[in-house]
Amino acid sequence: MTAKTSKVPSSRTNRTRTYARATATAAAAAVLALTGTAAHAAGTAAPVSGTEGTVTVGRSQAQPLVSPDGTTAYVVVTGAGNAVQVKAVDTRSDAVTRQVTLGTTQLGLVAGLAPDGTRLYVANGQQLTVLDTATLAVLTTTALPDQPRPAGWTPGTLTGLTVSPDGATAYVVQNGPTTYRQYGQGRVVAFATAQQAFTGSVQVPGSFTGTAAFRPGGHDLYVGGDAGVFHVGTAGATPTLVGTVAGTAGALDYYPVFTPDGTRLFAVAAGSKGGQADVIDPAGDTVTRHLALVSGFADLRAPQVSPDGTRLYLAKNDFTAGPSVLSVDTASGSAVAAETVSPDEDQLDGLAVGPDGHTLYVTGTIGTNGTLQIIAN
Repeated sequence: MTAKTSKVPSSRTNRTRTYARATATAAAAAVLALTGTAAHAAGTAAPVSGTEGTVTVGRSQAQPLVSPDGTTAYVVVTGAGNAVQVKAVDTRSDAVTRQVTLGTTQLGLVAGLAPDGTRLYVANGQQLTVLDTATLAVLTTTALPDQPRPAGWTPGTLTGLTVSPDGATAYVVQNGPTTYRQYGQGRVVAFATAQQAFTGSVQVPGSFTGTAAFRPGGHDLYVGGDAGVFHVGTAGATPTLVGTVAGTAGALDYYPVFTPDGTRLFAVAAGSKGGQADVIDPAGDTVTRHLALVSGFADLRAPQVSPDGTRLYLAKNDFTAGPSVLSVDTASGSAVAAETVSPDEDQLDGLAVGPDGHTLYVTGTIGTNGTLQIIAN
């Protein structure tokens, strides 16, 4: 199956770059080693760069994930009739090569890719589905353990899903249960990938959670939330709460992302504090710097750090100036205006940086269509 593609108009993107890319392949290999995928990457060719183009993939809420070799982008998206669809896109031809439908959209739709690229995990409402990425065949679907809550309360919305660096465990992040104007505690649930079973969970202090990020090379998971950034230990079968980093961005650091060397965590704020971020030192779980990424409010989401660790990329929705992909120098915390990309979408939903270090995979909507746009950065 193929999808119509269109080349990205050069007038809509500014791809002037002021830093060298000569070490991108080596840097990507270093990231793979840090994240536990060195065995998969050993002896393979340099990651494939995507071909610029725009692919229609569904209706809305599209989320991109890119294979370790860069040849395939997996898009989890809501299609017609609120159907949950997973589509595999060949990044060289910009064609949809296979797809599968997984029921209809429920409370939260989140996805994560195994570090070796062989398994895709999609959580929708109160169930987790595991797919074989080679065929997109469904391997198993497992119900989430019931969330602790009083009678009559509704389970919380899912907000994040990530897989441990060794690929052994997938972690699902969930808001607290709710009833009229009342909210319980959020939680993180562990799913053992070999046993295909949930093994335990831990509640976090806040009610509203965000995405999650692993510190490279270890067992430390950091989860964004309304009460700060939650440090969760994952060395055992059951996750444990190590502590909370309060933050200085009004306790709204929902979107955490690590630098490849694991020395800095960027926690990007949402809601009324949109446009801000905290820099956290994981060695002591302390905020070392507060960043004003934009002047005034902006809807920033899906933060990504480049494989060489020099750039922080964020999907930015600005309802006056239009959407863009913001580039930030990770050393100075300042936006790099010459590297800002203006994609074709009317609104952005997701962002991924390819393993080659210089291809951006942007998802959003153009009119009534959900799209994946591949941009040579």
